[in-house]
Amino acid sequence: MTTATLPRPYYRVLGASSLSNLADGIRMAAFPLLAASLTDDARLIALVFAAGEAPWIVFGLWAGNVADRLDRQRLTAQVSAARALLLFALAGLILAGAVPFWLVVSVAFILGIAEVFADSAAGTLVPSIVEPDQLERANSRMVAAQIAGNELVGPAAGGILFAAGAALPFLTNGTLLTMAFFLLAGLHLTAQTQPDAETETEDDRWQTGLFDGFPFISNRPLLRTITAVSAILAAVDAAWFALLVLFVQAQLGFGAGGFGLALAVGAVGGLAGAAIADHHPNQPMSAVTAVVFGSSAGSLILLGAVPTPAATFVVLAVTSGAFAVWNVHVVATRQRATPHHLLGRVGAAFRTVVIAASIMGAIGGGVLADLTSVRTALAGYGVLLLAVAPLAVVAVRRAEKVGETDL
Repeated sequence: MTTATLPRPYYRVLGASSLSNLADGIRMAAFPLLAASLTDDARLIALVFAAGEAPWIVFGLWAGNVADRLDRQRLTAQVSAARALLLFALAGLILAGAVPFWLVVSVAFILGIAEVFADSAAGTLVPSIVEPDQLERANSRMVAAQIAGNELVGPAAGGILFAAGAALPFLTNGTLLTMAFFLLAGLHLTAQTQPDAETETEDDRWQTGLFDGFPFISNRPLLRTITAVSAILAAVDAAWFALLVLFVQAQLGFGAGGFGLALAVGAVGGLAGAAIADHHPNQPMSAVTAVVFGSSAGSLILLGAVPTPAATFVVLAVTSGAFAVWNVHVVATRQRATPHHLLGRVGAAFRTVVIAASIMGAIGGGVLADLTSVRTALAGYGVLLLAVAPLAVVAVRRAEKVGETDL
């Protein structure tokens, strides 16, 4: 039975996560708008998205290893401060009118590096504070905070702030991350990282076990399968989201504020999905897979066939809700199965696979849109997801039947 009360330190983590995700949501709208103000090339706009995700491929495993070796609370706080300083610098350059397109790509990449380390450490904080039977409840609230910031309030605020002044969303972003830094400073974790071996030396500890997350996932059928399925979902999500700014501006005629508002309206479904996951924590992953694939595929096909504001809002709500349910269950499953001292590396291995798929999806979406049209690309990815859905459901069901006692 789930413990009723979550510990007080958890709410500091939740508060910091809420602020950070609000900052991310503002940046999520502001960066493509900034890029679109400099170029109308779909490939280049998709490149900005890919630049923000690419650091996971290079630094993801290192970040997971660092999160398992150092003070996770201090690492998270320090990275929040570094990201804030970088965003303040970008805002200053925008005010000075010195922002060529290559600089936007470079800043997106550097912020991506900082986010890799922040996310790797932050992903270990919840299981370092709450009991195992509280994970769905705790993670559902974290996901709700992520959706509220990333998709509801943040993008709308980012679009409105950008319309008022291109530097404003980045100044606001830096301020929010500074506040998150103070919330995380001095946080006490009930569980601390432990060395992998008493004989491990200072010289080899940064190399030892760097890739341990991959065999850990590979040797557990359900974790292995949901990692692969998550990669597929991430590729499709990145492919259409990287093109969304062009779709709503060119196809729907929305301005900067309208782009942020479209994301905000759709995010209501994400909050509903997080609430559903909170109240129904024990759903089979095969059932979750069927719902997520079916609803996401149908939504993308609908958006390509009926490019209207109403359809856009419905699609964003449905896909956000489906992904919220998926994320809560996947994160709780992975955390519950992972020893505390491996949380960073297993999470990093998972994210590295998923982000690699996301980058390929974003680039593929830009290329397909350039060869055909944005509408065709959206519908094409929906058809692809629909075709893969039965295979994904069967694979997850088979993994569940294996009977993993440690999950």
